[in-house]
Amino acid sequence: MFNDDAYFRFGNYVGYRNGFADSDLTNEKLVSILQQAIKSINLILLCFDDENKITYANSKAFKMFNVTSSEELEKEFLDWISNDTKHLEYSNWCQIYESMEGEKVYDIICQKIYDTDNKLRNSIYVIDECVQNSSNKAGVRYRQMHDPLTGLLNRDGFCHVVEEYRKLHINTDETHYLIITNIRDFKLINQMLGDKDGDSILKTTGRIIRSLMYPEDIYGRLYADKFAVLVSERNFDKSMYRNMINLVRSQITSDKQGLRLQVGIYRMEDLSDDVITMCDKALIALKSISSEEPVAYAYYEPLMMQKALTEKAVVTNFDTALKNGEFKIYLQPQMNQRGELIGSEALVRWKKIDNTVIPPNAFIPVLEKSNLISRLDLYVWELAAIKLREWQHTEFSDLYISVNISPRDMEFIDVYDAITGLVDKYEIEPAKLHLEITETVIMRNPATVSELITKLKDAGFVVEIDDFGSGYSSLNMLKDIKADVIKIDMGFLRKSENEERSRIILDSIIYMTKRLGMGTVTEGVETTKQFEFLRSMGCDVYQGYLFSKPVPVQEFEAKYSHVYNAEKII
Repeated sequence: MFNDDAYFRFGNYVGYRNGFADSDLTNEKLVSILQQAIKSINLILLCFDDENKITYANSKAFKMFNVTSSEELEKEFLDWISNDTKHLEYSNWCQIYESMEGEKVYDIICQKIYDTDNKLRNSIYVIDECVQNSSNKAGVRYRQMHDPLTGLLNRDGFCHVVEEYRKLHINTDETHYLIITNIRDFKLINQMLGDKDGDSILKTTGRIIRSLMYPEDIYGRLYADKFAVLVSERNFDKSMYRNMINLVRSQITSDKQGLRLQVGIYRMEDLSDDVITMCDKALIALKSISSEEPVAYAYYEPLMMQKALTEKAVVTNFDTALKNGEFKIYLQPQMNQRGELIGSEALVRWKKIDNTVIPPNAFIPVLEKSNLISRLDLYVWELAAIKLREWQHTEFSDLYISVNISPRDMEFIDVYDAITGLVDKYEIEPAKLHLEITETVIMRNPATVSELITKLKDAGFVVEIDDFGSGYSSLNMLKDIKADVIKIDMGFLRKSENEERSRIILDSIIYMTKRLGMGTVTEGVETTKQFEFLRSMGCDVYQGYLFSKPVPVQEFEAKYSHVYNAEKII
């Protein structure tokens, strides 16, 4: 017997029994009512047990597949149905069936039923014909409008349906949301796992989106890993996207748990924008996301448009600028305790043909987000190697140059092969090319980076941990990462109410690194007072505006010619 309040959900259909007045409604009567309802509805219904054997099929199922026995029906149906639904508790998709009457497009709902021990008991399929037309045109139109991988609307289909919806509701005052989702670094996931697993993730994402949407929502796959949804405010639930990524993760194996979902949201008070503009604004919001959270959201704001146009100009002009040699290295000197020049850090600047100089904070974040930073880093590393080759047998032959390894470099290039290749190509000493690896790079994949650092040290390079102290796991990291030098984050030198506490921390870091057999570099040194108290603590190397800002290579060479006395820090 049902309880007084019995609830069941079947796909998007919900039923609720709340204190029926008819106390004589027995299970037998209820079953009889349900049987009559099943006969009256124009739906195809099939039920399977836990061994995929048919336990129930209505007459419409036999008619659809043109069979007379349950064995034939079972085989025809299982041969036709998508295998990708077998791990999902609930899924909903469209599929074409080609019969003697021609192609038809069907909407399929699959509901898995489990017992209290989480063991599969039944699988129930409800099938409904999408287009009441037996002509082959239905299949052609379906293919034009739908993505073959996920079964969702494709870009053209989504834009068409949204535009039709917009025309019908343009005079309503209800708020709507155009949402575009993106799986962070999906291209990298494809490279690491292969296209088959990548496609599986996309298909799973598509089915889960369909299962979470309301019937009146419009959703589709625009391209690659970009899925779009148009919902009214009454159906908008931001937390749904956190549920989405958790559901996707639950359907895939443990080695893919690093999936991160980004969600760009464009909120519309009316539907005056056409669908292309809606999508553009949601994409702008999406591209503004820099958070590393498992699920990150961003709402479109008007200022984002100008920023997006600027970023687009950076990306558009990058190849030409690289080819024309517009990216230059500037050198910032590094001094020892006696104020003597011993090396420099190479910092990149974009000097355009008209001699205007674009600062790094205007283009480096854009190149990082666009996955172009590795190409720039390779270029900068080579410029540094070329300069070290030019300095051989000159008064600058004892100087080193430090270059930076970005987080993206670890993902898109073989850093070891690239760096050692440059040393071999230009016949320079590895110890003259110092390598700065940020704390962020290390914390993303400590085991991999630790192995890389060991290989680089064995090859003769000096490896520095950059921005040390800027993260939350710095001390824990040191027990496993055996670098040569710690480069202390300049934030410790900024004036604040906690200046004395900063000094204590600095003193402790310098003392600790010496006991670990490592050298120290402090950047951001701006005053003689800072230099003196850092020297009293035993810091080895100093970098900052007290000595010089980053300057073009020619200016650096002119300034320090016949002035410096080389000294190694290790």
